[in-house]
Amino acid sequence: MSIISFIGPKGGIGKTTLSINTAAALTRALQSTQSNRPICLVDLDLRLPTIASLLDSHPSRSFYDLFEALANKTYQVDFLRTVYQMLATFRRYTEGTLETGDPQVQKQFSRYQTLKTELFHFGGFEFADALHELFLKRGEVQTPAQVRELADVVHAIPLDKLRAVLLKADAGSRPDPGDYINHIEEYGFSLIGGEVPILGKREHRRRVNQPEFLLLFLDFLRGVFDRFEHTILDTPAGGVNHLSSLICQIDQVAFVFDLSNTLAINGSIDALHTFIDYYEDFSADYTRGQLTGIEKAYIERVQAKDGKAAVFGSMKNKQMGLVFNRLEDLKEVPPALDRLRQYLDTLDKYHQYKKRIHILGLVPQNKVVNITNNRGTLFYNMDTTLAGRMDQIALGLASRMENCPALDEPDRVILNYLEKFKTPSHFSVFGG
Repeated sequence: MSIISFIGPKGGIGKTTLSINTAAALTRALQSTQSNRPICLVDLDLRLPTIASLLDSHPSRSFYDLFEALANKTYQVDFLRTVYQMLATFRRYTEGTLETGDPQVQKQFSRYQTLKTELFHFGGFEFADALHELFLKRGEVQTPAQVRELADVVHAIPLDKLRAVLLKADAGSRPDPGDYINHIEEYGFSLIGGEVPILGKREHRRRVNQPEFLLLFLDFLRGVFDRFEHTILDTPAGGVNHLSSLICQIDQVAFVFDLSNTLAINGSIDALHTFIDYYEDFSADYTRGQLTGIEKAYIERVQAKDGKAAVFGSMKNKQMGLVFNRLEDLKEVPPALDRLRQYLDTLDKYHQYKKRIHILGLVPQNKVVNITNNRGTLFYNMDTTLAGRMDQIALGLASRMENCPALDEPDRVILNYLEKFKTPSHFSVFGG
């Protein structure tokens, strides 16, 4: 299982186009090696997904439908589960079997103070009034010791009935990734995403900014990752909260390096630097146990499933690759590489990352413009040069960049590597 994220400094530089065509090239590669585990392309722009429209392949269920399911089922169950744990602790505390300083009392009191009730539908439960009263009183409860003043309300909510409701609601509450995966027979890979209906945009945008829903969304994505050999994440410009939290699972980061002008080159270098800074800060906070919020909650869930060793390994072995885009002439590559090396050296990061940043490939701009303007975003196999270039990127990702030259290689080695794939090579490279 490999999780690949395409990242760029801004919108309109080709992340989506490259994500789509990499999915096509990887699909061809895995078919030629007779793999039975396909490719999945995930449109991570939750606010304005476009890939389904670009490919004219509209899933029966989109992320809008997913967030509706999360709101109507999953969040309600998670809220009830939290309330059940909180009430069980409060009941023991009010009965005198737990002391004020007990860690469980402190933890559940913190939950009581911060739990968002506006997202929960109190109606429909026979004990809804008592539950609602419990949260109405929290403005009067400023310390854990004052929880004892809630004894009457706490004991008015029957734990056995609450548990029965929770168990019933929990059955089938989690969205099945299979319901949202749209396999596109024409291209051979799968897609998750889809348009947000006009009338639902306001509510959807509100939800994607709620940490509670983002955490549930991340849990859903973990179920997607388990189903595929490679999952390609097409990330929105600048990234969003869910991308930041996914850093602990992303194996390979493909930076779209814009060569169109000096400003674009500087922006691409700065985007790489920004990612490195975030990656280092996340790793340090994780190692020290100082993650907070959604990042802490998500990584705890990943650890519970995969173990600490797997998370540490993913953080330590993350690979970074450059895809040169909007290139007019191969001679533009060495000056851009020198500028990147000097920039990293100024930051005292060159020696640390010179063997971890690889060259994945390049895409000639004039070819892409001609194809995409006339025939659509999926250009793989429509032009021999572009097919060869995408095969090179696919090979690099399939090998986890082991076949790609690193940033510290001489320019001539890098240029020779880039020149190798001027024509289609998937049959010879992947053995098809």
